[in-house]
Amino acid sequence: MNQKNLSRERFVPALKAAMICLVTCALGLGYVWQKQQIAKLGEEMKKREEHLTALRQEDKRYNDILAQLKSPQMLDQLAREWRLNLEVPKPQQVVVAPEPTAETFTRPLRAASR
Repeated sequence: MNQKNLSRERFVPALKAAMICLVTCALGLGYVWQKQQIAKLGEEMKKREEHLTALRQEDKRYNDILAQLKSPQMLDQLAREWRLNLEVPKPQQVVVAPEPTAETFTRPLRAASR
């Protein structure tokens, strides 16, 4: 055989072994990188869930405060504190407006003014 062919035959198995090692190392590094990304995303999800829980608690607290401020007892107390002199209206002072219908909004202005 030729000298070149003989050196190639010796070089091919070494090249195959080097390629196998390179591919194995690349796959190992890819696996480790993916595991690191999964752990990082898991921590970020945990932080966001904790933040969401805190926001929900804050929202509940504000809703409770709003409900308390809207209660008739609180409104009466604030009216007395601010000396608004509010009293219950007499029946003749109450005006009940009719509920608008879809027809009210679709008819022309001239017909509505009649």
